[in-house]
Amino acid sequence: MPPAWASDRVQFRKSMSRWQKRARLAVAVVGVGALVAVYTGSRSRPAPPPVAPPIRLDPKALVESSGNVVQQVRGTRQEFVVKAAQQLTYEGGATRLMGVEIAVGNRGGRDYVIRTRQAQAGERQEELQLLGEVRLRASDGFQLGTEEAFFSQADGRVRAPGAFTFDRTTMSGAGVGMTYERDADVLSIADASEVRLRDEAGNTVTQFLSGSTVFARGAHTLDLDRTVHVLHDAQVIDAAHALAHLSEDDARVTRIELRGRAEVGGAGSGLDRLRAEEIDLDYAEDGLHLTRVALRGEATVVLAADEGAAARRVSGNVLDITLADDGSVSALRGRDGVRLDLGGEPGTPQRTIRARTLDAGGQKGRGLTKTTFRDSVVYREDGQRAGLDRTIRARELEVVLEDDAIDSAVFSGAVRFEERGLQAAGAELLYEPRKGSIRVSGADSGGTPRVADETVTVEAAVIDMTIEGRRMSATGGVKTQLQTTSSATRVPGLLEAGQVVNVNAARFDYDGAAGRAVYAGDATLWQGQTAIRGERIVLDQSKGDLSATGGARSTLKLDTGMSLGRGNEITYLEAERTVTYVGDKRTPAQLSGAQGDLRAGRIQAQLASARAGAGGKLDRLQADSQISLSVDRRTVSGEHLTYFAMDERYVVTGSAAVPVKVVEPCRETTGRTLTFFKSADRIVVDGNEEVRTQSTGGGACSGAGNR
Repeated sequence: MPPAWASDRVQFRKSMSRWQKRARLAVAVVGVGALVAVYTGSRSRPAPPPVAPPIRLDPKALVESSGNVVQQVRGTRQEFVVKAAQQLTYEGGATRLMGVEIAVGNRGGRDYVIRTRQAQAGERQEELQLLGEVRLRASDGFQLGTEEAFFSQADGRVRAPGAFTFDRTTMSGAGVGMTYERDADVLSIADASEVRLRDEAGNTVTQFLSGSTVFARGAHTLDLDRTVHVLHDAQVIDAAHALAHLSEDDARVTRIELRGRAEVGGAGSGLDRLRAEEIDLDYAEDGLHLTRVALRGEATVVLAADEGAAARRVSGNVLDITLADDGSVSALRGRDGVRLDLGGEPGTPQRTIRARTLDAGGQKGRGLTKTTFRDSVVYREDGQRAGLDRTIRARELEVVLEDDAIDSAVFSGAVRFEERGLQAAGAELLYEPRKGSIRVSGADSGGTPRVADETVTVEAAVIDMTIEGRRMSATGGVKTQLQTTSSATRVPGLLEAGQVVNVNAARFDYDGAAGRAVYAGDATLWQGQTAIRGERIVLDQSKGDLSATGGARSTLKLDTGMSLGRGNEITYLEAERTVTYVGDKRTPAQLSGAQGDLRAGRIQAQLASARAGAGGKLDRLQADSQISLSVDRRTVSGEHLTYFAMDERYVVTGSAAVPVKVVEPCRETTGRTLTFFKSADRIVVDGNEEVRTQSTGGGACSGAGNR
């Protein structure tokens, strides 16, 4: 069965053929009647004056008529009426109409009327060519104007090959070449398309420019193709193709879908620029403010920043943005290789964060305040000085933003911090860029948290560090290793240069710039056989000094053998090459070694000069205040003792109240000053009038004689 339009066309041709035949017959009848009347009248009356022939519009026309309904078509899908002020019919069936009006009905509710100065149809009568000020007006106020158009009598389609304009309340447009499909209610613009949306005052709010456009009036969409350029309020939009969704009255934009090298500038108060292969823009009720933006394919979003502040850029394969009613970004999600670039302000570095995904949240009026990156996180910070780039890797990163800058960043999961001369690792790392500090905590597969620079490696439960100046604080099972190869640090002369020094404690505080390290809580330092313990140990790496306090103990490897010492405080001064032991009120200092077991309120060991190359060589000992010495079988007491290591000579002095006393088997010697030698069995006594010098002997030793 042929389609309805085909039967209508056949009916139309039949009706035109019958109408033409009837017109020719009517002309013939009228002609014959006129001849009869002339003949009859000439017989009874005088001949009337000749009548002027009618003015012909076109002598070539077979029939000319006026005020006629030229064509009327009714059917189940369409209804239209063609009226003309004049009609000219030519041999072969061609028709020319003057003062034309075409009324097209639409059972869906939208009717329209076309008016033009003239129209003409070919022999087959399938299409009317409309010429001269063609105007189409629809029942809903839509108007279209052009100089030439074609109207299809089969389906009511109107097309125009040349320039045209259209208008409807708050919409207007223009282009070159168009087709209007009555049944689908679709206007297609072939080239040089321009569509404008206006506000109530008549000001242009949105301008769509493209190579071609399809305006689906029923669906309220503009399908724009070939180099699309849109000016929407403050937004500048470009793409290869776009689909714009309009409100029911076609007055406002509700959504724009951009495809192919899409870019949006001035997107809103929270967004500056957008770029992707595909961008979807959803607008609020007013048609101006964005509520949601979706980007796909090499997407980039430049977030708006305060004047003078650095720009923030987010990129990834897929980005989804939600905006608050004030235009600020309230949520941002990204996946498939995301990246956040934070531009460096004066005095601050450029920062970049990469990850597989991101999930950011914000607050109205503040924009983004918190961002979470997941999977293969890499944070990079370009240093202000060459070679000082900073990199942090982790499985997850949570960033807190304040005034468009990073306030704090929490890295978790296999964290690795790297900077020239500085490394850190742990399960979690808190980085505060404004403070320039990090905190490492939590054990991971590599062990306890750890931080290392050129001078020290630290392991502890929690490590806090100020990067500039290398200030460090660690708590919880602190283990450190001091590097003694750096030219920036001085190793105490008690230790061997070039070998690692280990120090453990409950707490560790370190000032790298000053070269000062403080260990507290059961602190222990050791290197090989050398060890120092105390409640607190302080190392001054700039001077090479060392001190231990609170139940301090030492094991020193000297040229004469191992030396064991203890006291309330043990101090080593590199410049003086002295080790000093100080006791407290209840417990004297003690030093045991080749010189014997020495106890006193204060004991100082003088080491040989470092320039002599004798790092652990004892030169002499000095002891003060209630000294007590046990050496071989002698016991010595007094107020002051000096021991000379070279000849193993002891010089002991006392006072008037407390004389020197040397007790040996079978002999006791007292005096103000006593000098004796470790390897010789003799004592030099220097007495005076105040104290009687004496030696006593007797008992079992009397046979040996007294000296």
